[in-house]
Amino acid sequence: GVATAVVPTYFSEISPIAIRGGIGTMHQLGITIGILISQALSTPSLNLLGSETRWKWLFFVPVACGLLEVLVLPFCPESPSYLYSTKGKAAAREAIVKLQSEKVADQYVEYIREEVESTEGENKLTVLELFRDKHLRKQLIVGVTVQLMMQFSGIDAVLYYSTRVFYQAGVADPELATTLLGTINVLVTIFAVKYMDVAGRKTLLKWSWMGMITSYSLLTASFILKPYVNLMDQLSIVATTGVIIFFAFGPGCIAWFIIAEIFPLRARDTAMAIGIFINWVANWLVAFTFPILLEYTQ
Repeated sequence: GVATAVVPTYFSEISPIAIRGGIGTMHQLGITIGILISQALSTPSLNLLGSETRWKWLFFVPVACGLLEVLVLPFCPESPSYLYSTKGKAAAREAIVKLQSEKVADQYVEYIREEVESTEGENKLTVLELFRDKHLRKQLIVGVTVQLMMQFSGIDAVLYYSTRVFYQAGVADPELATTLLGTINVLVTIFAVKYMDVAGRKTLLKWSWMGMITSYSLLTASFILKPYVNLMDQLSIVATTGVIIFFAFGPGCIAWFIIAEIFPLRARDTAMAIGIFINWVANWLVAFTFPILLEYTQ
């Protein structure tokens, strides 16, 4: 939970303005790669750790990842925005030079200065103060809505229970099919990194949601028409893949960093905490209710 709030904010504050969306998408790319690694390691047919004798070693993987981060993190410069507020202009400029280049350092420091001075004299907002602030109400509604859209899109039901869907569709190796779905997720997210700052956030959200609506409509039709029409199992696989593809181009990437972009510095941390909390609550709700709904509909 802490990582999903801190990492997008950090990426937003260290990235050049022109490619901030692409850098922010790297957070989602890391998540998709992590999901793919876990799927691949636990797939029995790949003969890695997905066996009755080796499954215990799966729990060592996050330990290894955590140790790697502990070793690498000291070499990462602090956020220039944070340094400007706590240690001054010189420290912020030094971090920018390390993160970007000497050429853009003065320009980026000026951007931070304007951002800090626009809220100078104002204390960091608490959760209650943020909800009461009328000037930030639109940003709060947008941020919370995007977080809910991300989870209520049902993507976690697709990711968590895709193996069951493939099994019901008669796929010979459902676990391997889920791993291939994770591979598609990673590849599409890589393309999303490239186009995030070209197409714009609103455009990507609009078209990705249209694609997800179409994919879910086909998925629903495949389940309803399965007793009467052939090839509905194949259609359900295509539709599930479509959901993953369109999600990766829109809410899967944008939801993580949109709050850091639309809130001023004095409210950014609090807004991220609220947004990520709502995101994970919605995640739990979808994961908890989907098996119940699945059993009820069978």
